[in-house]
Amino acid sequence: MNKQQMLNSALRILEERRNAAEEKAEITLERLRANKQWYALETQLRAAQVDLAMGGKDELKDRIAELEKERDELLGKLHLSPNDLVPQYSCKKCNDRGYVDGRQCDCLKRELQRLIIADSDLMNEDYTFGNSAETDRHNVAVYNRAQKLCREGKPNMLISGNVGSGKTYLLTACANLCAALGRSVRFVTAFTLNGDMMTAHLQGNEAREAILNEYIDVEVLLIDDLGSERIYKDVTAPYLFAIINERLVRKKQTFISTNLTLTEIRERYDERIFSRLVDRSSIFVAQLIGEDKRLNIK
Repeated sequence: MNKQQMLNSALRILEERRNAAEEKAEITLERLRANKQWYALETQLRAAQVDLAMGGKDELKDRIAELEKERDELLGKLHLSPNDLVPQYSCKKCNDRGYVDGRQCDCLKRELQRLIIADSDLMNEDYTFGNSAETDRHNVAVYNRAQKLCREGKPNMLISGNVGSGKTYLLTACANLCAALGRSVRFVTAFTLNGDMMTAHLQGNEAREAILNEYIDVEVLLIDDLGSERIYKDVTAPYLFAIINERLVRKKQTFISTNLTLTEIRERYDERIFSRLVDRSSIFVAQLIGEDKRLNIK
């Protein structure tokens, strides 16, 4: 889904919650209206409230208080409370409408984040900057810079490092943060990307363009483990270049992790891809250091 589709879906979810809350309250009221004692109390109470509003005597206030007490006691006998008579919205700020004074409510932002994460193929929602156990001074500095890139929306990022150095964790943390900030996110392995490009290559022009646009249009694209994919002639390099180059032109953010060194990237891919992956005017290039964290089991 694109961002507008996600917003529409989030609003529909909130609308369903609002309608369910209102329907539940209305059903309760309908049942109460069939109770003769309740109906009589409500009729008297409304009449007293109208008379007071029309300038009736102050004594009506005491009468209204008595009727309200009787009504609440009756509700108690029926195992109900005054709250059961009005819609109990999930969000008290916006009554499940999604907006407060023209601005997105926190509940809408949370629902958008949930949809973005669900649509992004993230492997672990717990991989966040806040949950990171990274202690190496150099790596922490890289993490801090990456977090800043997510918040500022620029530039791009290429992270290299040995197996188990924390690249996938960092990339996933970036994806989760960008999603939390309400940006559309797509997280894929290089293997998955390569497979999709092969599928696109074998399709007609319209289907091919649709597949490519899924990678080009998303606000934040994250490619994990570049270099682990098989090289397909006339597919891997040309399509990878097309995606990276078009995203650069459109100023869309791309994060990439790889086990390869810069020299190995240059040898594996063509000059055009290499130049765009290491252009420090548009990309933050860094290396995570250290041993395989996945082996540190105590």
